Amino acid sequence: MRLLPVLLLALTACAACTTSAPKFVDADPCSLLRSGDVGELKGTPARSGQACDFTFDSLTAELTLREAAFADESQKLLADGGYGGAIAGGEGESNNRPLTTRCTDSSGVVTCDAVLEVRDRQLVGIQVVQRSTDRNVVGQVMQTLAAKAFERLPK
Repeated sequence: MRLLPVLLLALTACAACTTSAPKFVDADPCSLLRSGDVGELKGTPARSGQACDFTFDSLTAELTLREAAFADESQKLLADGGYGGAIAGGEGESNNRPLTTRCTDSSGVVTCDAVLEVRDRQLVGIQVVQRSTDRNVVGQVMQTLAAKAFERLPK
């Protein structure tokens, strides 16, 4: 009979010791981009809730983690001249993650906004602003940042 309480105590202790993997909502958006991703990071990224502002050599980026329907967020970008794409999501084409991007330029400054679906109702939003006259180049930089952020998110 003494064995049962000891066994129960041991099982309870083991259950308390297990740690669950970090979840999307617990992810620190400032940990998802790093110096070297698209140039040297200047200063410390500034966090505000689930958003983080980064300043690299020649551009600024804001990364936001949010829970929303990808179709709704994507449609906002598509309706204003955006286009669809994908980020490689691991092994096989079936794991690619949808990405919608819209880039605009104004007086030699290109702004690209994008939304990446990580999982159902889990999105990464990115805005990149860079002095440039080539939307395609800035769009590619934004896609690089989206891929880096996706790689570093808790799975």
